[in-house]
Amino acid sequence: MSESGGSGSNDDGDGGLRHWLFLDGNRLLITALVSLGVFAVVRVAVAAGALAVGPSGNVPTVFGSGITAGVFTLVTLTLTINQLVSSQVFGKPDSLRQRYQKGVGLRDAVTDLGDRTTTPVDTAEFVAAVGEALDDRADSLRDARRATATADSGRTEGTGSGDGLAALADDLSGYAEGIQRVSGEMKPVEVISKTAGSDYARFRRRLRAATADADLPDRVADDADAVGELLGHLSVARQYYKTLALHQELAKLSREIIYLSVPCLLVALSVPLLYRSNGATLSAAALPWVISGAVAVVLAPLVVLVVRLLRVSTVMRYTVSTGPFAPPEDWPWNE
Repeated sequence: MSESGGSGSNDDGDGGLRHWLFLDGNRLLITALVSLGVFAVVRVAVAAGALAVGPSGNVPTVFGSGITAGVFTLVTLTLTINQLVSSQVFGKPDSLRQRYQKGVGLRDAVTDLGDRTTTPVDTAEFVAAVGEALDDRADSLRDARRATATADSGRTEGTGSGDGLAALADDLSGYAEGIQRVSGEMKPVEVISKTAGSDYARFRRRLRAATADADLPDRVADDADAVGELLGHLSVARQYYKTLALHQELAKLSREIIYLSVPCLLVALSVPLLYRSNGATLSAAALPWVISGAVAVVLAPLVVLVVRLLRVSTVMRYTVSTGPFAPPEDWPWNE
């Protein structure tokens, strides 16, 4: 991205790993790797004598009460997440109608500004359509500015603004080309990465500075106004896409916790049954492996929760600004 290129320069060494861990990596794969790590740590701790899994230990109590209660707590958390997602979907007919009309208004505005007959219904493709319209308007603005350069050369009011608008149009074209590469076939996190950052807000400021108190020809003024509107529509479109993507991420989280809670609960209830008052039903050699695996299984819902929320919180941290302002910490990964 043209104006925030320095924000991610310090991530060249470990940026790929951080990007994979925080955003791009398959959440289930990361969950499996973390669970495998938990299994290995517990097994090593048992072998070193730091954890006791024999009949004299507290394994039956931990699994029979503490872990079982924790699983039910995660199920309750799942209900809370579902309520959060559903609260953004449900509504009365009047409110749903207003939201529909506002969405139609946004689509119509982009259609008119981009001289199109229609715009895609896919949210990611719609973001790309806004980028295409912005690129066309930037080209038109640059061509119009050059066409009137001779006439403006003798007018002191327009000379400085003309140079600023020409440079702005060039930078806008490069920025819009990146937005146009957004596709509905991309993963949601890839779309968010390509549209994240506060470049649109900086372009809005530069446009305002270049056109303020300037005597611009009608064609140039129209293109400048259209660019300003499209930058605002781009901000809305990308934030709306992010909202849908995060809602789906939270819905996946609640579904995965539900899927994992049943086997975790069965494991938590089964482990105490392995122990007797005078020993255990398993051999001393097999018991450490079984308990280590049981710990990894019962912690899997918590690992899924952490891994999913790691992605959600990362996106929210760097894309909290919804208006023409740069957030305190800008997007660190430049696509």
